[in-house]
Amino acid sequence: MLPGIAAGFGGKGWALWEGRSRIAESNLFASGPILSITKTLAGLAVTRLVANGAMSLDEKLVDTFPEWKSDAVKSRITPRMLLQQTSGLDAGSSALYHRPLADKGRVALALRMVDAPGSQFRYGASHWEVLAEFLQRKLGDQTLEHFISHNVMGPIGLDSPKWRSDLKGRCFLSTGAELTVEDLGKLGRTLAKLLRGEGSDGFDPAIYSDVTKSSAANPIYGGGLWKNVRATSGHAVEIEDCLDPPRSSSFWSGACLSKRHPTDLVALIGSAG
Repeated sequence: MLPGIAAGFGGKGWALWEGRSRIAESNLFASGPILSITKTLAGLAVTRLVANGAMSLDEKLVDTFPEWKSDAVKSRITPRMLLQQTSGLDAGSSALYHRPLADKGRVALALRMVDAPGSQFRYGASHWEVLAEFLQRKLGDQTLEHFISHNVMGPIGLDSPKWRSDLKGRCFLSTGAELTVEDLGKLGRTLAKLLRGEGSDGFDPAIYSDVTKSSAANPIYGGGLWKNVRATSGHAVEIEDCLDPPRSSSFWSGACLSKRHPTDLVALIGSAG
């Protein structure tokens, strides 16, 4: 497995590793927004909290959100659906991204439902900002930002002094962290070990496997990871071109990242969508 960071439009640097050995690089210490790769940090935070017994992937969010008790549809949403982006909530990009927010959690919880929970993969910020609010309430007096810094990023050797946040200082989980190319290599090596079933930096690989489990609505996505599991039978797609408007489950069931690479290829795609 070759974890690598490729420069794209506006990219500042890249590097390629084989195991722990860096074999090529450009601007290794360049720093910038990692966009949707931020979602993988959210997945690792969930892995920690499940391991600690603080939450379950299949509990009903309504038990933590009294605001939803009168909504029979939202009452069916679980953390797993948020991680799979199948909660049924509106994507929320306009509501969550287009202006400074005093409280992004309140905005996310008020978003309307557009699909039955679990039925449709709909890429968007909503799932992750509802997840952020859920995790914050589970943590009680400890802030989610402190928890991620000390229990997710610290053990991997990461730090993000800049992170997009609302006016309360609550960091976005859908996007917003900033890392260097070298930092992304550290993150990639941790994820690679977990995906091989090996413990890394105190994370439980079995729990992480469950956190990143895919759905029937999109078998190639889960917990922030895009997977090439359909390489032998699917058709290769450019992920960025397939997110809006949402595609059907039959589309995703026949899609893969690459026909030329093995089925264990996993991609962290820093989508700006």
